[in-house]
Amino acid sequence: MRPLEQKISWRNATLSADSIIFFICFYLYVWLFIEPRLIYHSFGNFIAYPNFSVDWTFLKTCLGYPGGLVEYIGGFLSQLYYFPWLGALVTTAVAWLMYTATKILIRPLVRMRFKLICFIPAVMLLMMHNRYDIQLTAFLALSVVLWFSVVYEKVSVRNSSARIAVFLGMFALLYYIVGGTSFVFAFLAMTYELFVGRRKVLSVLFPAVAIGTYLVGKYIFDLQIEIIYLRLSEVLFERDPWIKGIVICIYFFFPAVLFVLGLWQELVSKKIPVDTFKILTKFKSLKTGSLRQLFQSDKAKWIIETALAIFILAAGIFISFDATKKKLVQVDYFAHKRRWSDVLTRARQIRPESCDTCCIHDINRALFYTGRLGDEMFCYPQEFNALILSRSEFQKPNGRIFLKRSRLFLELGHVGIAERDAFEYLELVGSTPRIVEQLATIKLVKSQTEAAKVFLRALNKDLIFGNRGRQILRRLEREPGLTGDKWIQYIRSVASDRESVSFTITADDFFLQLLNKNRRNRLAFEYMMACYLLNGQVDKFVANIGLLKDFGYKRLPRYYEEAIVIYMGSGLPKMDLHGWQPRRETMQRAQEVNRVFTLHGGRQNEEAIRAKLGPSFADSYFLYFIFETPRTRQ
Repeated sequence: MRPLEQKISWRNATLSADSIIFFICFYLYVWLFIEPRLIYHSFGNFIAYPNFSVDWTFLKTCLGYPGGLVEYIGGFLSQLYYFPWLGALVTTAVAWLMYTATKILIRPLVRMRFKLICFIPAVMLLMMHNRYDIQLTAFLALSVVLWFSVVYEKVSVRNSSARIAVFLGMFALLYYIVGGTSFVFAFLAMTYELFVGRRKVLSVLFPAVAIGTYLVGKYIFDLQIEIIYLRLSEVLFERDPWIKGIVICIYFFFPAVLFVLGLWQELVSKKIPVDTFKILTKFKSLKTGSLRQLFQSDKAKWIIETALAIFILAAGIFISFDATKKKLVQVDYFAHKRRWSDVLTRARQIRPESCDTCCIHDINRALFYTGRLGDEMFCYPQEFNALILSRSEFQKPNGRIFLKRSRLFLELGHVGIAERDAFEYLELVGSTPRIVEQLATIKLVKSQTEAAKVFLRALNKDLIFGNRGRQILRRLEREPGLTGDKWIQYIRSVASDRESVSFTITADDFFLQLLNKNRRNRLAFEYMMACYLLNGQVDKFVANIGLLKDFGYKRLPRYYEEAIVIYMGSGLPKMDLHGWQPRRETMQRAQEVNRVFTLHGGRQNEEAIRAKLGPSFADSYFLYFIFETPRTRQ
């Protein structure tokens, strides 16, 4: 084995045709298919928000604890995911740094016969992105550890005492920079000293230092384990199994692989000369001289290595990509951007059973803002608690739910509830630009200008949305009441006079408070009617049908017609329909449903009834009322 002190060809270590092709494909995939803007949108919604602020106080805080520096850099780089091409570049750069460091580290162990191993960390990073999670800070910390290991192995001093001093200095500095991730450095140094440096005492001492750091921190200074070692990866205890598995694998990948390769080289260097292409040429099918030359040629080796690298990349993509997760994130992203038609387009591509409560909530908002809630509501999966994300229906609400509730209730006019839910989000998730702007808007609606300025100054420190905070602050200086802001004025016009609403309030009171304040509050009206439909309360629905004329309806929406027909056939007291009458076609469809329902013996034969009626009735309110509303009421 060659000592690492021999000169390393940096060009060969960092640039090769197969690696160039690999990372071009890597970059294009992340940029065009993963879409880093969706990952940025996931921060604070689907995954933890990577804190960052262009503020000296924040930097000083980060520099005050082990691992804070890499967290600061990771938070900064995570903000760049807002720009798709730049986010892809950040990801590719981190992947390339790990690839290059790995390639340099394994060179003295296996003389590059296993160079495809170098691509595996990059593939793991891509697999994380395929799940719309990044853990960029953890991967960045590992990159720093790898390059510290490269520097350590290039140190020319051979004296054991000097190398111990070098190791301790680098380990202490690394612990400050990356926190507990520095334990990987100790085990990489162990592997080098065991198989390359031949200093067995040091190979025992170095991991003992890492373990000792934990013991001293825990039993002498009484520190929690996550503070000592797992600050950067504490999310392991609350993420899905895929993410947890990838992070665990990447942490233990480098020490394990280098140890195995070193052990392999120890064995084969004594007895078995290993050359992949010579072994291949020993097979009978490759006895001809031309084939032997083909497999031994540089061109053939390059083609095979490049093909295998691309195959590893494709395999990682195939086994890890979550298409449903991407569509759910897209629905959430489009709803945030108020691109309602795009919300519905993407929602139609999601299997009904895969739509979560928040997705259904966004679908209903999109249907309202496109004027199709009363006509297409039951063309999509529905849940009663998804309409307004009722708190009583969620045993453990998450930040995403509180943010959506806050936005909806602000638009409805229940400003007090919107503010309360915004602070709930702040408590659960922490400060993010979305919630800071939401709270600033709420304070402006309530004419609490000074309180709004506090949040706007906080927004001012955000790398991406800081300019927006500055613009609003400048506008407030010119126009303190924002009387020219149409959105603020609209919310003030529909806002309830009550500061807060009880958790036990009925749907009637919840919406009627808003309609009593402003009879033109169309969102409150349509959501009230949708609430009645979802709960099967056709009597209350019909009792409010006269309000349609306040909003300029020219015709009855489809599901309004069907609900009226159901009420008319229910035997309940007659109500004034205020001139609205269902069409004959709707009456005939109701008769057909009743005939098939009776023919098949009632509700217990749901599958047969649905099959007989066919797809033309699949999205009708008739079937929802028969089969779904009893479940809603349970």
